[in-house]
Amino acid sequence: MQRFAARGVATLAVLASALMLVSGSALAAGAPTVATGAASSVTNTTATIAGTVNPQGAATSYSFQYGVTTNYGQNTANQSAGAGTANSAVNANLTGLSTGSTYHYRVIATNASGTQVGADQTLTTTGPPPPPSAAPSATTGSASTTANAATLNGSVNPNGVASSYYFEYGPTANYGSQTPPHSAGSGAGSVAVSASVSGLTQGTTYHYRLVAAGPGSAVNTGNDATFTFGQTSLSFFGQDAFADQHGVGAVFLGCFGSVPCTGTSVTLSRSGKTLGTRGGFTIQPNSGGFVHFSLNTLGLSLLKARGSVRLNVVADPTTGPNVASIVTLQQFTAAG
Repeated sequence: MQRFAARGVATLAVLASALMLVSGSALAAGAPTVATGAASSVTNTTATIAGTVNPQGAATSYSFQYGVTTNYGQNTANQSAGAGTANSAVNANLTGLSTGSTYHYRVIATNASGTQVGADQTLTTTGPPPPPSAAPSATTGSASTTANAATLNGSVNPNGVASSYYFEYGPTANYGSQTPPHSAGSGAGSVAVSASVSGLTQGTTYHYRLVAAGPGSAVNTGNDATFTFGQTSLSFFGQDAFADQHGVGAVFLGCFGSVPCTGTSVTLSRSGKTLGTRGGFTIQPNSGGFVHFSLNTLGLSLLKARGSVRLNVVADPTTGPNVASIVTLQQFTAAG
């Protein structure tokens, strides 16, 4: 029992240190702030768009999203905005625009603390409007992951016009990054397409969608989809748990995968009545650890009366389904 108590103290100390590191990092920097600016030097097929980015003290990249609708569908190349704490003017030169057409655009910036987008703005190129053209269609498919990358899948129907495709992806449905464009041909049937993306952050959920582009400004986008890079699984070890005379105890959980397992709660119950709870928890990858809990008044009185109680324990991971187990909770008294 002394070994159990010592491991519990060590676990709490490690978690406290981790919380201090996270708190210090959060105070040091935040998500960037952005503002979309006005367009200038607009011609039949070109324009310069502008904005401002404040990195808020963290290394930040930015780009502009643009297109003929508020779905955008096109991105300028990612550029560095530095890691300062002041607003910086940014801009991008657009080429290959259609004459007499209205384009929507906005600035988007990303750092380790998050992604922010500016307000939508519009510009209209000079010259006569182009004749309507056929547009390809896009269907977003599933994603598969390996230890170092992810493969995004989908299908494109060129609808008889020369078409290209690429995927937009990012930590939010605002995306912010895209794969290089590739030809989808000019056929009249669906073509399976895919692209590999790397440089992803373990344990992060990414949004993505397929974009199909035809002649002129003909662009269609597939539905938004998500995948989590570096998924892990959580499970209970053993069928016993322990609590002391004050109702403080622990269950043992295992984490399998390449990133830490995090959860929002652990709940102990019997016959539909809650006997104890625990808030958030973290277990390191490919290891096991004690997750501590506190019994409520009902749980403590039941344990004292019986000495041991069979109950249901449910762990709620941050991502993925709940994990449940039936365990025997036993009372112990720490050595004096």
